[in-house]
Amino acid sequence: MFNSTQRRLRSTPVAIVVLAAVFVLVASAVLPRFIPTLGITVILLALLGVAAVLILFLLPVHILPAVALVAFALIPSRLLPQDGPIGALPITTMIIVIWALRRLLPAKKDARTATPPAPFRSATRYFALLFLIWTLFTLARTTDLQASLGWMISFSAAVLLPLCIGASTREAYWIRRAWLLLGAWLGAYALLEGLLRFNPIWGGFFTALGLTDHQHWSVYRADASFGHPLFAALFFAVACALAVGIWLQESSKPALAAAVFSGLGLVATVSRGALLSAAIAIGFAYTVSLVLRGDKRWGKFALLAVFIVAAVVGLFQFDAFTARNNSLEAELSSQARDLGVWVSLQAANLTGWIGSGPGTSGITGRLFDDVTIENSMLQLLISIGLPGLALFLLMIGSAIAHALSRRAVGAAAALVAYSVCIAGFNAIDALRPMHLLLGCLLILALNPTREDAAPPLEPAVRHALSARPKRGYARL
Repeated sequence: MFNSTQRRLRSTPVAIVVLAAVFVLVASAVLPRFIPTLGITVILLALLGVAAVLILFLLPVHILPAVALVAFALIPSRLLPQDGPIGALPITTMIIVIWALRRLLPAKKDARTATPPAPFRSATRYFALLFLIWTLFTLARTTDLQASLGWMISFSAAVLLPLCIGASTREAYWIRRAWLLLGAWLGAYALLEGLLRFNPIWGGFFTALGLTDHQHWSVYRADASFGHPLFAALFFAVACALAVGIWLQESSKPALAAAVFSGLGLVATVSRGALLSAAIAIGFAYTVSLVLRGDKRWGKFALLAVFIVAAVVGLFQFDAFTARNNSLEAELSSQARDLGVWVSLQAANLTGWIGSGPGTSGITGRLFDDVTIENSMLQLLISIGLPGLALFLLMIGSAIAHALSRRAVGAAAALVAYSVCIAGFNAIDALRPMHLLLGCLLILALNPTREDAAPPLEPAVRHALSARPKRGYARL
């Protein structure tokens, strides 16, 4: 079995070369024939899509969720097609679907060690199943079948499908490393962007493609590679909370660096809601780490407390936040949020608090006012009703409880940051690519791992290594 695994690993580069040759041959045959009718751009994009799918089937399966996370972070959704089927299933979510298909394919069973009971993980899956059943019920009475089906496909593929997979410890390991690394580097880039007052890399892509600039606020707000400061702020808030929780439990220096740079990037976005969510999540991680049993290095807690006080004082001295808080834009935003609460309650009451159908909060809300409901929880209240919102929160809450039962404070704090942050803008109901982040966080929370531990081996390799004869003993 071990030799077969080695042969598979050695044959991967050969397979890639063969597929590359096939790709060149197919391209040379297809391009001259179909360019006059379809255009070279469409043909090239189709061929690149086929090549990307083939590569995803060749890459190690356990890194695919991290690949999806990296693609989400580095390729703004504005640059990706969002029409037709891709509107229901974003390209980054397709990577999760391929990962799940590869994990669910029939494979030879290997001897595995018994796993301890995990009641909170089981509860997460039960709540997810009930959530799916309830959304199917609301789908039957939706006001827009196309919008509801698209939302259900996206959410089920990105969030619910990963919960059907068994143990995903290796996937969680790489998601965690990728999120910390991206948070650190992109946070440093966002800080530089805020100082320069322009986006030197991704801004050039937007300009070349003729896309409009989002910078219409009273102050400059960094958006790094995400295409919008709110998207960047959500990513940085989660990265900062994850890194702080890891540092408190494991004393990881890379996690501390990621916490600092992602926090600075978060400040550069000038997003008040995301900053509040990060503060709540960090306070949660701080409190939980104090309560959990085990050895504690009190110097870390004292140092973090000093950092928090200094950060709060620094924010009040930050000119961009002062200017934004005192601007007419901030006053109008607050009035819109208050109006959004009233519209949400009226729309929920109109449907008897059982929802107007998944993904239809905007349609139902506009029956009362054209204001955008900048709160994902209120949007869910309108679209899937009070039972659906309760099941959504119970699913996330049980995942947080499981992470805490395994002393994974970072993963729990990251989920808290995500949940609080999406209450500040229309993420879940209106922005389907955001579903991927929740799916990755659930994988991370339900399969906690440590940064200082080696990535877990595949079951087949682990079993083969344990079956090999030990050195110093002759074979009988």
